[in-house]
Amino acid sequence: MTRRAYHYAVALLACITSRTVSAQIFSVEPVGQSSGPSLSFDVGGQFARPVGEFHTQVDHAWGIGGSIRHHLRYFAPLGVRGDLTLLNYGNENQRVPLSPTVHRVLVDMSTTNNIVVISGGPELAVMSGPLRPYVYGFAGYSYFYTESSVGDDNGGNFASSTNFDDGGLATGVGGGVRIPLHLRSAGISFDAGARLTHSGTRSYLKPGDVLDQPDGSLLFTPRSTKTDFWQYHLGLSISPRFR
Repeated sequence: MTRRAYHYAVALLACITSRTVSAQIFSVEPVGQSSGPSLSFDVGGQFARPVGEFHTQVDHAWGIGGSIRHHLRYFAPLGVRGDLTLLNYGNENQRVPLSPTVHRVLVDMSTTNNIVVISGGPELAVMSGPLRPYVYGFAGYSYFYTESSVGDDNGGNFASSTNFDDGGLATGVGGGVRIPLHLRSAGISFDAGARLTHSGTRSYLKPGDVLDQPDGSLLFTPRSTKTDFWQYHLGLSISPRFR
């Protein structure tokens, strides 16, 4: 993973231009019908807002998230899902010498503060209609880490190192709504929602918490708090065809 993965939130929007497209954009299926593959994929931009003690140290975070879902064929509203979220909550950029003995060659050094959450759990969803709400619970692993990397003037990185990290159990609940689009051969829906992640107490760094010492060592000033936060997402849900 590179630092650029945390600087941009992915929001994929489809613009349909065709002479045969009617004024009806959203599809409505008869209640109770569910057809086609039960495997779906979600991708979208993420915005995180810390709560409680965590909010006293970190204001917000941006990133990208995705999930894969499988709903049961014999009871389609019930399914299981796996989620991956990548968040960035702080950055530092410096122009520094390549080494203590090579001062004439300068490189760009970037330090990023990041969160990765990997989780899974059950989902209960409405599978038909113009609005399809869903709720889910999850458990998994949250990983907080600070990474430094150096690169050239073209934006490429040639060395990186994890300066500090901590991780552990994460649990929570979430929900949202999917709004299907009327496309002939693909099942695509707008997907918007939120979830509350409980990460327990973690030790982590903020921008400015890594100090370079004259002897070449690093001095850390870690924060240790509960790390609960809300995640809000907006993106697309994709399956091979409408259900």
